[in-house]
Amino acid sequence: MAHYNYLPDSISTALFKDRRKPRGIYDKLAQAFVGMGPNAIANAKLNQDFFRFNFSKAWSSNYSFWGIDSKQYTANIFGEIVGQAHGTYIGAQGNHFIGNDPTKPKLLDDYTKTKCTIVIGCLSFPSVAVSDLFYNQICTLSSIRNAYKEEEDRAETDVIPKETVKALRNGGELDAITLTGPPLYTVMKKDKTSNNDNSFASPAKRNLKKRNFTSTKNDDSGDPLNNILPDESASKTLAFPTDQQIFAGAEYDHRLMPDFGGPVFAMKKAKLIQPQWTNIRNKLIVPWKNYDSLRLGTLVVATVCFEVFVMSPKSASDSVRKIYHATITSLRVIAESDVIIMPPMPSVSDKKRVSAQPIAPSAAASALASIDWCSTATSSSLSGSDHTLDGEDPPKEGSEVITDGKQKKARKQ
Repeated sequence: MAHYNYLPDSISTALFKDRRKPRGIYDKLAQAFVGMGPNAIANAKLNQDFFRFNFSKAWSSNYSFWGIDSKQYTANIFGEIVGQAHGTYIGAQGNHFIGNDPTKPKLLDDYTKTKCTIVIGCLSFPSVAVSDLFYNQICTLSSIRNAYKEEEDRAETDVIPKETVKALRNGGELDAITLTGPPLYTVMKKDKTSNNDNSFASPAKRNLKKRNFTSTKNDDSGDPLNNILPDESASKTLAFPTDQQIFAGAEYDHRLMPDFGGPVFAMKKAKLIQPQWTNIRNKLIVPWKNYDSLRLGTLVVATVCFEVFVMSPKSASDSVRKIYHATITSLRVIAESDVIIMPPMPSVSDKKRVSAQPIAPSAAASALASIDWCSTATSSSLSGSDHTLDGEDPPKEGSEVITDGKQKKARKQ
């Protein structure tokens, strides 16, 4: 489907055109981010505003970054959500990789960690200021990898990196950023001494006494089979939480995700976790509404921290792997989209699906929270929308970015 490959500039509707109006959301965004200083990643510089900091674990080679205040460095970032073909995964499966054989998928169970990923590109039909700011975000994130690549080259270390920045088109320039969410579900710890998938480690009882053998009569009330309780996930009723039960960090039934179901899912006790993600009205986005509130073309701002996970080679012939994450600590929608979407559905399953029945911030986060995005943002009425992905593009402002494939340099504001 066309929306699977969605890229900015794909449609031209009144809602998208409104973003470009004088004193509209694009102007407010540019003014706010220019004024944030290093609290916006577009303005920050490695080894000046933030520095490498190794995790305080002797066995770990992973590292993150601290700011000049000796605290974990967080920064603000913005962009437009692109399609799943480019790495956006906000459904029940998250970014869980099922393997190369769909007939024998790797299961997503109570012990599997999965996260949502949101890939953002430059905004549709951007102003020059917005385009330059997004380009500078790419430059800062690219500089992190470039700095450590020089170290690796000097040490003659073979490294396979997975960066936060990427090209949306094969052979194109770096023009997109992958944001990684917190864990989508709670994760249980395995009991290594037991083969029971749902058991926890506990000491065996040693002080045993024989029981008195008092009767040979059948006693149905004493039949242990009558006392077996159904599994938690076998509940026949499924209720949505009340407003009071929705808050950051709240845990929900994993079956509330609209695309939960099918051969990949083997969860029994894992709980869905509420992230600090809010819509244009600054209300929490419950995970089962991700597909609607975070639809393609939506403009988001996020506060992120940066982490690098180093995976040592398993053999002498393997390479070191480095995975770079821009981890979302909070996210907010500042401009909605009217790109047509289809509600997600579960994969084919031999089980019937249960029907639901209703029932201290960082400096970067503070800088973002102080901005009144709603004064310029306009909400869309999505009912009856007939917009397609083939709209006519309005002319762009400014000239196109021309690079020679070398390290990018930030543009002056």
